[in-house]
Amino acid sequence: MIILRNIKIPFDADEKEFKRKISNLIEKDDFDYKIYKKSIDARKDIFFVYQVLIDVNVPAKIFKKLKNNIAIFEEDKIDIANKNNINNVVIVGAGPAGLFCGYVLTKHGVKVTIIERGKKVEERIKDIDELQKTGKILENSNIQFGEGGAGTFSDGKLTSRSKDTRSSLIFDILVEHGADEEILYEQKPHIGTDVLREILINMREEMESLGAIYNFEEKFVDFEIENEQIKSIITNKAKYSADKYILAIGNSSRDTFVTLDSYSLISQKPFAVGFRIEHLREDIEKAQYGFISDKLPAATYQLNYSDKSKNHSVYTFCMCPGGYVVNSSSRAKKLCVNGMSYHARDGINSNSAVVATVDKQIFGNGNLDGMYFQELVEERAYELGGGEGLAPVQRVVDYLGGRKTTKLGKVKPTFEPGYVFADLNEIYPDSINDEVKSALRYMDKRVKGFANDDAILTGVETRTSSPVRINRKDYKSLVFNNLYPIGEGAGYSGGIISSALDGLKCAIEILEN
Repeated sequence: MIILRNIKIPFDADEKEFKRKISNLIEKDDFDYKIYKKSIDARKDIFFVYQVLIDVNVPAKIFKKLKNNIAIFEEDKIDIANKNNINNVVIVGAGPAGLFCGYVLTKHGVKVTIIERGKKVEERIKDIDELQKTGKILENSNIQFGEGGAGTFSDGKLTSRSKDTRSSLIFDILVEHGADEEILYEQKPHIGTDVLREILINMREEMESLGAIYNFEEKFVDFEIENEQIKSIITNKAKYSADKYILAIGNSSRDTFVTLDSYSLISQKPFAVGFRIEHLREDIEKAQYGFISDKLPAATYQLNYSDKSKNHSVYTFCMCPGGYVVNSSSRAKKLCVNGMSYHARDGINSNSAVVATVDKQIFGNGNLDGMYFQELVEERAYELGGGEGLAPVQRVVDYLGGRKTTKLGKVKPTFEPGYVFADLNEIYPDSINDEVKSALRYMDKRVKGFANDDAILTGVETRTSSPVRINRKDYKSLVFNNLYPIGEGAGYSGGIISSALDGLKCAIEILEN
């Protein structure tokens, strides 16, 4: 098998032109190919850039001619075995980390029980539909809690900074259960909330057929300890004993954080807070590509701003092309938001978080002080929204000017069930507002129109990452060596793929090491 790299094709070229380019490079007409990687080069003229696998022999002169753009391809093989003869495991949390950890364990003969405080995805959808109609929060069935975790109602982005080759196994599992094969090679793959929901159901059905047990609407309460080990996990319904216990609780399990702190399991960590910003999708397309074409993927951006003399750096996070701003609260009388988009990414607006880093200088030294700061901010946002589950919104021009918005421009907020005009400067300390404002002006130079007068800010984005870390070494808790804290809630990942990878690696650790 041969891999060809750096094959540049105009974005609007057809498959015949693509295959002709490969044929010219390898000087052969009869061959089969498979796309291995695909990215976009939009620096001047717009090209797709491919790496392809070719099942054909080519002469040495072709290797000499193409140099670094051709090589023999050998695929990494991932072999996993239950070397430690693990019989049963209890997992708390059915988000990406818990799900993929449980999937790998189940596939290797381990009896897995998953405890999830929220509902299965079919029922969770109904509760979130009701939330968007009425603003009514169910504290254990919302965008944070339930099968699939918070990522289920997001853009379904599958990007990660990790170079771990084992992440390929995660993509393979997703494709096996309903994702499009394009996620195997796209530079910035995504699934979309609609497709991800179906994948969750398919994975659950397979796992249950292999003996896994899902216990939905059941909440972790405490541990039973014996001889400095966890003897069992106690829920609001039952008690569970197993060989190993895995905590994959997500970054919003605040009542659980309090329990864990009583066992000296956690420490605080920095995170980021800010707002969601919305633009017209077509304006972002024009800013990034110079024009609009249905042959190009929905335009994205990732922006950063830092002034070394200041305490905060600011960045965009979880960009949702053609998406919606949604209520991601998990407690009554508090408000926070997130972004969500469907596979088609065809909504009128595009949105992302614009967030500033915060640490103990802002929220204090206690293990849970970051969590309490989040709660305070979300309470302020709820009150600024009028106390009825509506979101406070503000045009960027008014936020920069420090005045309450009185009318909208061309960008209409997508938050449901609705919004009220507000001055978002009232929510955060001045140091955060000042840096976000500086960042908006800087980002406007990077993406034309980013800080245009009609762009909309919606408050507040607070759940960027966990406010705590559940301390571990080699995946084991530093306090109980049969407890494995994983995923975003444990403070070791962020996003679907990095969380799933953390779960996968934990499963391998339990099975083999």
